[in-house]
Parts: sequence; C-alpha cells; structure tokens
Amino acid sequence: MANRCRPASAPTLFDDLVRTDPAPASHGEDSFTFMNRVDQLFWCRVRDQLEEWFGEYPMDVAADLVGRFRDSDPRQHVAAWWELYLFTLYRRLGYSVTVHPNVSGTTAQPDFLVVRDDEELYVEAAVVFSGIVDEERHNAREAWIYDLVNKASNPDFHVGLEFDRLGVQRPKTTELTQPLEQWLTGLDSDEIDAGQEPPELYLSVRDWRLIFAAFPVKREHRGNPGRLLGIYPATAGVVNDKEMVRKTMKRKGSHYGIPDKPFVVALLCMSSFMEDGDIEQALFGSLAYQYYVGEPRRREGQWVRQRDGFWMRGTQPRGTRVSAVLAGTDLMPWCPARQLPHLWLNPWATQPLIVTDPFPTATANNHGRVVSTDTNVEAHVILGLPKGWPDPRSPFND
Repeated sequence: MANRCRPASAPTLFDDLVRTDPAPASHGEDSFTFMNRVDQLFWCRVRDQLEEWFGEYPMDVAADLVGRFRDSDPRQHVAAWWELYLFTLYRRLGYSVTVHPNVSGTTAQPDFLVVRDDEELYVEAAVVFSGIVDEERHNAREAWIYDLVNKASNPDFHVGLEFDRLGVQRPKTTELTQPLEQWLTGLDSDEIDAGQEPPELYLSVRDWRLIFAAFPVKREHRGNPGRLLGIYPATAGVVNDKEMVRKTMKRKGSHYGIPDKPFVVALLCMSSFMEDGDIEQALFGSLAYQYYVGEPRRREGQWVRQRDGFWMRGTQPRGTRVSAVLAGTDLMPWCPARQLPHLWLNPWATQPLIVTDPFPTATANNHGRVVSTDTNVEAHVILGLPKGWPDPRSPFND
C-alpha cells in the first residue's frame, strides 16, 4: 500500500497536468519526456502504478530518485527506475528495505539492506548498456534523420532507409521532407510488384547521403498515413555483452569492502542481444569447443569452460565478495511483471546466499557445470498486478 501520510508537497515522478498528445515517441525523445506527456490509457496506467510504488519510497531520499528518474540521460533514468523496481519487489516479498545503509568498514553505501526474519542481505543495483558497438555510428544524430523522415507523409508507402554517408549537420525539416514526399507522390503503389526490387531515391541533405527504398502499404491499409519509416538502417559491429557484464561486476564487486552480510548485485541488462547464456559465461567463464589436431583417434571435440569468468579466472575463484547476481532482462517500466529476474549464485562466496525463493536460480561447480532450478511463481502475482498488465494490446491500438 502507498504511504497515505505523504504530504501534498512531496515530490512525484510525473507532472500533474492535462495530457492531450497521444503520439508515439519520436526518436529524439527521451523516455521520461515521452511517458510524462503521452495521452494514452496504457501509459496512464504505467504512470499511476509507478507513482503508487514511489509513494512507498522513503521521503528523505525521494528527491534524489526523482531527479535521476526525470533525467534525459537513459543511464540515469533507467537506473532510477531499476532501483524503484527492486525496492518494490523486495517489499512485496515481505522484506523491510533500508535505502543506502551503512556498511561496517567502509563509507560507501550500497543501494539497499533488505531484512526478513533472520535473513539479511545487501543489494546493489546496476544497469548494463551494451549490445552492438559500432564506432562509426552516432545514435543521437541518426535520430535527427529518423524524426525528419517521419514528419513526411504518404498514405500508400512506407520507406526503408540506409546511410550512405553519416553527417554532422542537422538538416531543416523541409530539406528532407519535400523531396521525399515529391518522390513518393510520383510512384504508383499498384504498379510496383511486391516481388520486384523497390524503387530507390538517393538523396543528399547537407552533409548526409541517404538511400530510401519505397514499399507499398498493404492494399487494405492504404489511404491512412502512418509513420513513414518502416525499415531502419542495418547495424553491424562487435557484440560485447559478456565483457560489459564482467566490467560492471568488477566495478561493483569491490566497492563496498568485505561485506558482513550476503551481497547481491542486481543487474538490469539493457541489450536486446543479452541472454541467460551470456550472463552465465560472464560469471562462470566462456564456452569454447575443444578439438584435437593430428590425432585421428580423437576426432570428436568437446565443449569446455574457459577460466575467464568474473567468479572463476585462472585456477582460483574470484569475486568472492559477491554472493549472487540478480539479473533482469526484458524488464522496463511498462512491463515489470513480464518475468522475474534470474538469480545466479556464487558457489565460492565468502557470505553465501541461502534463501533463493522465488527466483529461478543457477549455480556452477568447480568444473563449470551449471545447474539451474526453475520457479512456478509468476512475477505479476508477486507485484500484485493483473496478468498482462498494463494491457496485452498495443498501447497505440485503441
């Protein structure tokens, strides 16, 4: 239940205003700005639920959380939401939660001390941003172009976009929309066979060179202009998810001295490429296929665990101050009840974590063999939300 004694002057996550803009987020719009202004029932439910959770957050540290939640920098905004989620999750599990507790032997303070009966543990929140790294791409400048393309309109086509040359100058709206709309107006959607190569437009705008391809909208949907940009530029690069997890764990794992209680690092993994196998390999070591050259009797290879994990490097366990990692994937403010985070136990921890319910868990032995235990508990039940909350339908399909 929310704290009903909270004064009217207390800070809130979102502004109290009349919302009239139902439009989807633009590419240059940060997450908080979008959620704060969008007029949709789906997002109204999200705002109301987050405010209810925030109503339980301690007032003496509420202003700091609000400031970071409202930040346009996703590293601040998402981290603040993740802390609010963890605070709520552990409270729903019956724990009392202290924010920024003191730890013996250090002035550094982890995010939470959670206590239930005789069980006590520290929880430190962290967000891992990773995915594909392409040094030649620039997301903020590319967002300029995406938003300008979507300001153009045509009821019969959507377009694909590729960057032939990336620029640094910000085009004016009409410099892009006018030639794009003129080109599409001259095309006949009925004459373009779905199987043929789509017509293309090479367009130079300031110091950008753009390649557009035109794709007819399905006949039954023509005549209703929507977002013009349908296919985005392909991204190629190096996926560094495992290494980013290891770096984050190294930074967080040694920041609080030697904890006198089990210490859990709660990771929110933001990469769309992140899977449980990546976290497993980041913690326990990468998997490699070992085979033998020049030995005909040993033609078949085998999978082996390399000693390059955060918890096992070389011949000795490492990172023993961290008792477990609580890893969340595919969790955001609008889908917190989609699934529970996965709990990864450190079998060599100085302070072992004993109680693991209700999370799905995994741990490994000295040979790197991982053993997992699933759970039948659903996240929405713990959080007290209806199944499919806030709405199983798309937020922009009323």
